[in-house]
Amino acid sequence: MHYYQFNIGDYQSHSGHLDPLEDIAYRRMLDWCYLHEQPLPNDIQQIAKLIRMRDDQATVRDVLNEFFYLTDEGWYQTRIGEEIKHYHSKIEQASRAGKASAERRINARS
Repeated sequence: MHYYQFNIGDYQSHSGHLDPLEDIAYRRMLDWCYLHEQPLPNDIQQIAKLIRMRDDQATVRDVLNEFFYLTDEGWYQTRIGEEIKHYHSKIEQASRAGKASAERRINARS
C-alpha cells in the first residue's frame, strides 16, 4: 500500500503519551507495515535498522511491546491487518466493477 487513511484523533488518543522518539518509532513502524503489507520482522535489531533508528533499540522494543504482538510471522498489529484487508477488498470490488462495465459496453456494441 502506498496510501493509508490516517485518523489523527485515533492516533493521538492512543499515542499522545509517547515521547518524541517513541512517536517517531511508532509512525515509522506503521508506515513500514503498510508499505510492505506484512508484520514487522521478529528481530528488534532488524526493525531498528529498517526504520532508521539503529541507536534506539530500547525505544523500538518498548513501542513494539506496547502496540504490537509477536506472532510466528513477526510483530503484528490487528488494526493494520484489518486496514490492509479492507484495502484489498476495495481493489477487488473496483476490479469486478470495471470488468462488468467493460462487458456491458462490449455487449451494447453487439
